[in-house]
Amino acid sequence: MFPTRFIAQASLLGVIGLSSPLIALPLVTPVGMAQTASDGYNAAMQKGYGLTARRDYQSALVNFKKALSLRPGDRYATVAISNVQAYIARDRVASRPVANRLAYIPSHLGMPGNTVAGATRGTTCTPGSVKLTALAPNNGLALTASKNPDLFFYVPASSAKAIELIVSDEQGNLIEQRTYGINPTAGIVKVKLNGGANGLEVGKKYKWNFSLVCSSDPSGFPYVEGWVERVDLDPNMLQAINSTPVAERLPLYAANQIWNDTLTALVQLQQSSPSNSSYQDQWQTYLQEAGVDPGIATMPILDCCQAQ
Repeated sequence: MFPTRFIAQASLLGVIGLSSPLIALPLVTPVGMAQTASDGYNAAMQKGYGLTARRDYQSALVNFKKALSLRPGDRYATVAISNVQAYIARDRVASRPVANRLAYIPSHLGMPGNTVAGATRGTTCTPGSVKLTALAPNNGLALTASKNPDLFFYVPASSAKAIELIVSDEQGNLIEQRTYGINPTAGIVKVKLNGGANGLEVGKKYKWNFSLVCSSDPSGFPYVEGWVERVDLDPNMLQAINSTPVAERLPLYAANQIWNDTLTALVQLQQSSPSNSSYQDQWQTYLQEAGVDPGIATMPILDCCQAQ
């Protein structure tokens, strides 16, 4: 009697032939298959974001759909597809040259806000026809990827003593309150939102109130208000943002409705390359598409603001 192991070996040799060498075939384990799919998903997402940065939105869409096929139901791929499809649709109706095209895509979310200062009782200290205005989406809610985003405001010439920023959370808890010196010249100012000791938290909405300090009676201050939310970025998108020049981040921000960061990048580009009219054109058209007064979009960007 042959031992069992010899019978098994003889049977195998009978199947493959005595003259054939034994070949160890690699096994694709479930773990290995999952790793391969994960690598393919990440590669497709990264390529999609890279193509978005180069403004090749149709090719970006193909890659985001490929990523979704490798990871069905994935939140990041689903959002990327929705965003780039909306951007393609908006981009088609733009009348601007391709090189200067930067479409504004409104968020499907919204919060009550007031981006243009209305009449207040008492002296408003702003005699001109153009009022204090927030450079913010007309749906009241701006999205950011930063824990300390910049807010932008048009401040008209006035007799105000200072400007004040108040930030609170959705429950009405005060997060920060700061007073800044005011520039007597009319223009657009940038104010950084600190959001407390650790900055804004992902997924939470924060209400800001920006006002001119005109008198000793706060009820007479001209003011604007709105909301900002820090969004959770896809790690692949964050990698794309961090690995691209500022100019190439613009379509990434805009296509994903990241308002504050788009404006910050446009201001940075205008200040670093003042002779490049493309950045000025994108700044003006992007603001106008969001409902900002065209006259305000052309105002100078001022150096501001020092906290008092």
